[in-house]
Amino acid sequence: MKRNEPGLKQKPLIYLCKKILCIALVITFCSQCEPSELNVSCDPGASSYFQTLAILLGTSESTQFCGVSMRNPSHTRIKIPRFLLVTNVGVSTATSSISVFRILPNTGELAEVAGSPFALTNRPRHSVANADGTIVYVANVGNTSISILNLNPDTGTLSIKHTDLVLASTPYSLALDPSGKYLFASSETTQQIHRLAIDSSGNISSLTPTTNTSNPTAGAVGRLVFDSTGRHLYVGLTGASGNISGVQAFHLDSTTGGLTSVNVYQTGENNISIAISANDQFVYGANYFSQDVFPFLRDGNTGNLTIQTSISAGIAPGFTVTDPFNRFVFVANSGTGQGTISAYTVNPVNGILTSVSGSPFSSGFSPIGLSIDPSGKFLYSSNTQGGNVSGYTIGGDGSLLPLSGFPVTAGSNPFSVEIVSY
Repeated sequence: MKRNEPGLKQKPLIYLCKKILCIALVITFCSQCEPSELNVSCDPGASSYFQTLAILLGTSESTQFCGVSMRNPSHTRIKIPRFLLVTNVGVSTATSSISVFRILPNTGELAEVAGSPFALTNRPRHSVANADGTIVYVANVGNTSISILNLNPDTGTLSIKHTDLVLASTPYSLALDPSGKYLFASSETTQQIHRLAIDSSGNISSLTPTTNTSNPTAGAVGRLVFDSTGRHLYVGLTGASGNISGVQAFHLDSTTGGLTSVNVYQTGENNISIAISANDQFVYGANYFSQDVFPFLRDGNTGNLTIQTSISAGIAPGFTVTDPFNRFVFVANSGTGQGTISAYTVNPVNGILTSVSGSPFSSGFSPIGLSIDPSGKFLYSSNTQGGNVSGYTIGGDGSLLPLSGFPVTAGSNPFSVEIVSY
């Protein structure tokens, strides 16, 4: 809301609305209360007055409310999850695809969209969608390339937008900088990060040189994550069993797309996955071989990390995710022939993790991808050996309760799961 908006004479009401908005949004989208009737009397004393205002501003950037023009003070609206994308690596180019499911946001249930799974013969592994949810970039293991796809926001249909960009080494994970100008791809066969520029049509081109990382001997690069401002990129460093790996922090030059190393932090063996909390305060690295998770306290100005006490995970932790409200961390334990998800509560001061009662929770065989919807109510896992997707309700204590109707069948060897919201 703009303070100098014409016709807004009751400034105290505007200030009060700003203060109440965040509380009202949390109540509206995160509680289990029954929704109240929308306000029609424009009476600030009515129980539904501020809930109505929160809904209107939460679903659009501007609105008319009781004869007054208003804007969302953050100039953004709350996004609602619409699709779940599942990359099916397959066992060959003939069996690889991407499954797309429509998400029912109230229940977390999935319904496969018409035409899914969509054939993508280059064996897709990780995907990332742009901020508008209209373009999807996919890292392919089959021909060491990145695909650029159209995603129809209404139907969920995927189609080829641009020709694949072939890289010099096999990409593993992808990360978009928050400005949407650059895409970064980790290499699973070299100690490098591919830097890619994005043009106005969504097409990508390689920037040279690639960025070298500080892996141990015979190492490569795992997952990549940005902080919300796009100033710093955090990278999981992998290595052979017995070699201590860790996390490397980089500073992004927003003008050139260049990466400058900030520091390297040793953790355990083969840090394949990494995650950052929604408030940018904490970074978490999961070590595949040493089977533990390292929390870091993050300096928002410099990007530096301070390592905290580690905690054990399950067999072969391969993916880490944080919930949208900085409460929980979940880790997919992807060991062959079994499957669990470890759940932890987050200490809000230092980021240290404590196991949730009942953790680890059972999943399908070999879970390797996790995704949480923006409300923080539902978690999904892709189960590589099971060929399916599991769904859970996230309890107030971080416990996972299986959703009705799951697991849902995906394609051959599902790898990553990504929620696309609008």
